[in-house]
This record gives sequence, C-alpha cells and structure tokens, in this order.
Amino acid sequence: MQSAAVDPEVLGARLRQQQQIDAPVIGATEALEVEARSVLWPHTRQWARIEPTALSENGARRVEEYRFTPALASADLPAFGGPGLPVAIVFERTPNGASRARMYSVAGLAPARTAVLSVDTHLQSARDGTDVLPRYFAALQAGDLPATLAAFDAQGSLQDFDGTPYRGHAQLRAAFARHFAHGGIRLRYCSRLDDGPRTALELLDGGGRPALAVFERAPGAALTAVRLYR
Repeated sequence: MQSAAVDPEVLGARLRQQQQIDAPVIGATEALEVEARSVLWPHTRQWARIEPTALSENGARRVEEYRFTPALASADLPAFGGPGLPVAIVFERTPNGASRARMYSVAGLAPARTAVLSVDTHLQSARDGTDVLPRYFAALQAGDLPATLAAFDAQGSLQDFDGTPYRGHAQLRAAFARHFAHGGIRLRYCSRLDDGPRTALELLDGGGRPALAVFERAPGAALTAVRLYR
C-alpha cells in the first residue's frame, strides 16, 4: 500500500478519540498527554509529510503503518535509516466498545520501554503449521542464519528496528548476522492479526522488551517483507 499523504490533523483527531494510547517513552496514558509530550504525534509543525505504507485489519484490531518525514531537524528525534521515520499504530476496540491505540516506531525512541501487552501463552505465531512463520521463528531462536535466510524469497526485505531497509539475501545475511551476534532470539507472542498474506505480531523479546513485527508472504509462502518496530 502506497498512497497520498494523510492529513496530520485527521490522524490526530482519530488519536484523540482513543480512550488510552501506549506510546514509546510515555507509556499508557490519555490521548491529550501523548499529544502534548510525544514526538510521534502528527503535529504539522513537526512533520512535513505522513505517508501510509501498509494497512492490516481483522475484527477489532487494525494496524496502520506510516512513514513520517520530518519538517525540520529536531533533537527529540532519534537517528533512523530509510527515507522517513517508520511509525506503526495499532488501533483496537475492547469488548466493551472502548477504543485504544498502541504506537511503535524505532528502537532509539524506546530504549527502556516496558511490556505493552501481556504474553498469551496459547497464541501461536501463525494460523497453521504449514505457514512459513513457525520455521522462521524456530530459526531465530536457534540463531540459524542459513535457515533464517531460507524463509525469505530471493528479493525479500527487512525493515530493521532502526528503520534501515535491507533487500536480498546478501543484505539480509549481514543484518541477521548482527542480530545473532549474541546467540539466538527468543520471542513470546502477545497478539496476532492475520489479513490475507500479511500477519502482524506484537511480541516480547527475551529481555521483555515489546516490539511489533509485520510479515508479508509470497504466494509460494516465502517471506517477501518483514518490518520491525519498537
């Protein structure tokens, strides 16, 4: 999904309707406090352009992915790779009809972020055992670089936690070799959204740090894209 830029004021109005927003640095609080304190709020003075990049929706949960282009240099913004700051917002309706949101971006904004959601010990990484995701996560846990790369198609891509993009097995090899520098990666699952060939997983890593990972698959089941957010 790539389309025209969204109106920051419209996005801001939708965020103000949330009963609660969990944002990096600030944590879970009311929308007005996030608006006042978070660099991720879509203020027109802060962002020159906000471009939607992907949308996933199923039932009561919706994941909107964006690229935020800064209007000017700011000491509050962390360093990031790629053409703009990657931002993902999870909108969720609770059973009683309330609406809440969780915001994710790059690791530099969330060095000490605590758990956003509780671990769901019954949740699996994918809809069934034939999916590529169980093999991918097993390879991550084992720190198995060849098996990790085998989960991607030849032109598969990774958006890393700092926003840097990698494409193709040569670049992916370098990126995952850094991730495996201290061994395998153990992940625990908190929520999963499936929307056609796309799956969005909210996770906790071995250190209890929250993350959002969005996966896209080719018709042959190999991963075509993985996008990581903190």
